[in-house]
Amino acid sequence: MLALSIFCSSHRISVALSEGKEFHFYHEKKIKNGKVQGLFAILTKLRSYNAFSNLNYILFTNGPGSFTGIRSIKSICQALSLSNRAKIRSISTFFPYLIRELDNNCEIIVIYRSSGFNFFYKQFEIKKRKIIEKSELFVDNVKKIEFFFKKKKKLNDKIYIVTDEQEIKRFFKNNVKFYSINAKDLTECFLNGYSRNNQDIFYHNTYYE
Repeated sequence: MLALSIFCSSHRISVALSEGKEFHFYHEKKIKNGKVQGLFAILTKLRSYNAFSNLNYILFTNGPGSFTGIRSIKSICQALSLSNRAKIRSISTFFPYLIRELDNNCEIIVIYRSSGFNFFYKQFEIKKRKIIEKSELFVDNVKKIEFFFKKKKKLNDKIYIVTDEQEIKRFFKNNVKFYSINAKDLTECFLNGYSRNNQDIFYHNTYYE
């Protein structure tokens, strides 16, 4: 089962080619402003693996995030699938931040960059390797996130934050687990059953760009 994972954040774009838990290829590239131009150069490197003709699955995150960026990656995934009939699976952008905590029974607030000074954030609970949504999606600045976190901390002193943002790490300090999320995390989501057939893009109504 050969799977191609494509992950893009505000910091980097990464691509992973895997067969089960074994990775045959991985490459990441730092980017600015969530642009995906570097993706084609990375995909070109895959030609030597004869990957495109043998793919079974293509994985991408469908948001929330930049509608334009996600739509571009979705279009690339659809183009690749036309040549080999690989199945496309979408994964919530929140899940790669949670997958490394799957063995812990815990409550987590995932935070990642939206645009400018704002961040997406949402509360989750992990219980017996099941990810449970505990709040709606919010988009706010750090001070409003702090208010939200303090309120949740009073209810559960063990709740913590997972992020890939240095600004969030500096602000919340000891309450943060910092991960550089990438395409390998996307693969882990897929292998653990956190993907779906629906390719619709999820975007927040304050973040349509």
